Amino acid sequence: MTVTVVQLFPDELGVAGDRGNVLALRARLALAGMESTVIEHRRGDTLPDSADCVIVGNGPLSAMRTVKDDLDAAGDRLRGWAGSGVPIFAYGSGAELLGHRITLLDGSVLPGLGILPFRTTRVPERKVGYVLTDTEWGPLVGFEDNASTWILDEGANPLGTVTSGGGNGDGTEGVRAGASIGTQVGGPVLPLNPLLTGVLVAAIAAHNGLVVPDSASTPLDEYAEKARAVIAANAAHVFSRI
Repeated sequence: MTVTVVQLFPDELGVAGDRGNVLALRARLALAGMESTVIEHRRGDTLPDSADCVIVGNGPLSAMRTVKDDLDAAGDRLRGWAGSGVPIFAYGSGAELLGHRITLLDGSVLPGLGILPFRTTRVPERKVGYVLTDTEWGPLVGFEDNASTWILDEGANPLGTVTSGGGNGDGTEGVRAGASIGTQVGGPVLPLNPLLTGVLVAAIAAHNGLVVPDSASTPLDEYAEKARAVIAANAAHVFSRI
């Protein structure tokens, strides 16, 4: 079968290698026997009637403000997709726009779509460096560069527990809501973490009534493991706040 992956605002929210997340997902879908079509949703576009996965990337505050009206216009459809089990994978400020609200340094508030159960507070201190997180699927590794604290709703599930780095600011990292995931981990994160990519593939399959077969190790896994090993070995030495 062919599944549809929608990438939201790749020009504005795609400044941190976020296209790599789309490429990694497509490669893993192909290994699972699913072809994929990518729709790059830009300002002024209309979302398709249906989707099997949504990818949202990172961008500066100016980009968030630029896409805000278009994102709000797509809000009902995105909320409907998430509620029906379509996985939304969002990184950095893209995830923040899908939360409840973002409180900026001057005290002003940027409302979010309320898809992910958390709120953001921007802070003066920036977290920059490698980040390691324990998740139920195994260790998650990557790079963080943000000046945000994420406060999860009571009872909401984080993506994992930070073992090195800053994460949400309270010892946890990211947020989960149904099949959707928000994270501060970049890198881009999906090429570095095949297990996490596999979680998204399984969610896409489940949404379509399919079961993903177990697959043998591939060169993609081997390349990722080498990169992960370098990050794990150096995480404690390069993390900093600026």
